[in-house]
Amino acid sequence: MAITTILAGCDLSAPADQALERAIAIALLHHARLVLVHAQADDGPIAEVTNEMLQQIGQVSAAVRIEEARALADRLARIQAHGVTAEVIIRTGPPGEVLAALAVELQAELIVIGTHGATGLSRFLLGSVAASTIRHATCDVLVCRAPWSNTVFQRPLVATDFLPTSSQAISHASRVCVPGAPVDVVHAWQLPTGSWGASLLGQARFPWSTVRDAVVVAAKTQADKLTREYAALGQPVNVELIQGPPAQVITHEAERRGHDLIAVGAHGHRGVRRLLLGSVAESTVRHSPCSVLVVHGAP
Repeated sequence: MAITTILAGCDLSAPADQALERAIAIALLHHARLVLVHAQADDGPIAEVTNEMLQQIGQVSAAVRIEEARALADRLARIQAHGVTAEVIIRTGPPGEVLAALAVELQAELIVIGTHGATGLSRFLLGSVAASTIRHATCDVLVCRAPWSNTVFQRPLVATDFLPTSSQAISHASRVCVPGAPVDVVHAWQLPTGSWGASLLGQARFPWSTVRDAVVVAAKTQADKLTREYAALGQPVNVELIQGPPAQVITHEAERRGHDLIAVGAHGHRGVRRLLLGSVAESTVRHSPCSVLVVHGAP
């Protein structure tokens, strides 16, 4: 399925500009419309200030708005120079909420944002805008991280728990990658909660190894089914089964294999469930060594 409308969050920072380069590449691939979105702070009245101070604040705010408009116009011209249909929309409000609301309004399939920090301790600083956008959005969100590039992705790694949302992540990852790019899929499996207690009872009283074998066989059956389904669609996938905590397995494999994109499904994004994005999806975005595509399933 082609992408028709892409929103690119623009706070005029270097990470946002780098993410914009990815958004342009994806827009060119799909001949999609690219909407540059800038969320402005609310310049509401400030209590207990003098008229003179209020006037000064107003002058500063007006100067900032002029500079923002100039910078946005420059970026719009750069997008259009690539032959991409583009426009700029400026809204007042928190960036994550503005992007999510506009995506619904414009029926966008993808939001592209940058985030600060890519390596070392800074990788853990996801940033409030990225986190808020992922939590509020109902469409896919691409969080771009270094290494930066002005092309679509080349080496995707898709995390799967064999539920519909993670299966959807495979096809959606292909939409932001070079056509025909090989897709690696990883499933992190763990023993059921409480299995550790079986070792205390001893193998004779509780053969816990049978539980492990059952888990592995079930995962292997699902992996084989997934492989057959995508082979029939002409898109071969390679599925790896690795024991360990999902987010840790996913990010470690991406770093070890040199992937430039991780795609992961997020379960639930309505009401209270929006606050429970899912520890796997959020932890993956927070700790990933590369860009992450968060695929939102049906509510």
